[in-house]
Amino acid sequence: MKPALLNARKLEGGIFISKQNNKLEYFTRFPNEYIQGNIKTKFGISRKFYIMYILIDKYRSYEDYSWITIRKVLNFYGYKTHKRKPKAVSEIRDILEYMINNKMIEIEQDLDAASYDTAIEIKIIPENFDSTEKFGKITSSQYDVIMMADTSLNRESILMAFLYINSYIGCRKRNDDGSNMQNAKDYPEAFWRSIENMAKELSMSKDTINKCIDYLTTSSDDIPALLVKREVGSIQKDVNKPPQNVPNIYVLNKEGYKQEIEWAMNKMLEVYGVEKFCPMKSGNYRFTS
Repeated sequence: MKPALLNARKLEGGIFISKQNNKLEYFTRFPNEYIQGNIKTKFGISRKFYIMYILIDKYRSYEDYSWITIRKVLNFYGYKTHKRKPKAVSEIRDILEYMINNKMIEIEQDLDAASYDTAIEIKIIPENFDSTEKFGKITSSQYDVIMMADTSLNRESILMAFLYINSYIGCRKRNDDGSNMQNAKDYPEAFWRSIENMAKELSMSKDTINKCIDYLTTSSDDIPALLVKREVGSIQKDVNKPPQNVPNIYVLNKEGYKQEIEWAMNKMLEVYGVEKFCPMKSGNYRFTS
């Protein structure tokens, strides 16, 4: 690896060689606490925190310096810039102020004086900015797929859905050589929470979430889907009551995903206390709680 490619992420394992294309990639460790719940209610900031956190980490240097411009954030949303600055600009400033007040970053510039293209220099405080325990990873290639979204959905919704699902998929501990530990089957890297719970936590409609999941599980041209979906079925613990559908399983579309699905299926059988799943009950199963 060339010295110029070294940065603070490498020290925390944030740079790797992709097995899919053998290219250098970075990843951001996104803190679960900001995606598992309503960020506005919990922290008083807008959802723009998601893209801003990722961008700050993306442009991070070896010395833990980074930068961001207001235009770069607005471009993610497709906002047009004009003389009268949109509400989004104040939201961006509020998020930077939040990070400063929570000692995640330091900024010496006057944020009120920053124009659309002012490079805002940021000093990252690793011990408060970086998440080392409860986090989900988003890689540069995954981010690029979300950026390429050309649907009626906005990128923020797709990013939120992916970060949320990924936060529950998790990153279990592995041996030093990258191989699985003996207890790996007890910690499948899979998501099987209900769409209803997800909608409540993210304050999004079920319809929007299902559309986001459809995008994330659909391949297009030469771009593979980010997630693999496995429909599970239903359970009927009481013969006098109709069967109830259980949530689907979602795993990252990467090497070993079939094993993760198998482990997740076994875990779900254990959780629901059944020996097998029945066929999917007809109806709007995707809204099952």
